[in-house]
Amino acid sequence: MEFEDRNPKPETPNSGLPLAVLLVLVGIICLLLYAGWHLMSDESSKASELNKAVVVEEMEDFSVAKIDTSMVLEPSLLPEEQTKTDKIETVKEPKIEAKPINIAGEKLSHTVKQGETFYGIANKFNVTSNTLKKLNPGVDANGIKVGVTKLIVPIQGYHIVGPGDILKVVAKKYDVSVELIMDANGKTKNFAERGEKLIIPRKIKE
Repeated sequence: MEFEDRNPKPETPNSGLPLAVLLVLVGIICLLLYAGWHLMSDESSKASELNKAVVVEEMEDFSVAKIDTSMVLEPSLLPEEQTKTDKIETVKEPKIEAKPINIAGEKLSHTVKQGETFYGIANKFNVTSNTLKKLNPGVDANGIKVGVTKLIVPIQGYHIVGPGDILKVVAKKYDVSVELIMDANGKTKNFAERGEKLIIPRKIKE
């Protein structure tokens, strides 16, 4: 006890220095955190603004392109020559009147008889129905009338029967058959009178 009394521990007053240092450090850390947060917020805001600017620019480009397209497609903006539609004028073809064809050789006018048809008359004179139609363009093949309708028929010519002119001799002279001469002249018998005028049909049916 005496020893304790002789060497007493020096009493040091409580200093507030460590607490102040701690507070300063905490303040610095808070400032650093605040500065970092502020910096990060600035960068993010800048990035968002940049993105917005890019989006706006793209939208403007798109709208410009859209306007340009509408300008191209808008008929009112095109030159006047291109907006006018060409008027298609219907040209009326001149009416061509059917004219009989020109066939060399003799021709006769045949009046339709009882029982005759258009095609029968063509065969009778050894011509095709097409040739007979071309020679008679105004005649309806199915509307011929007995004693009224007259047809132009091509023939080889006429022959006046002389002495010894039997049909066989006449047929040989014109290079046709006896039957054709009989048909063309409406004969039922192989006979011709002297002085009779015979119709000689064409050699080739055309």
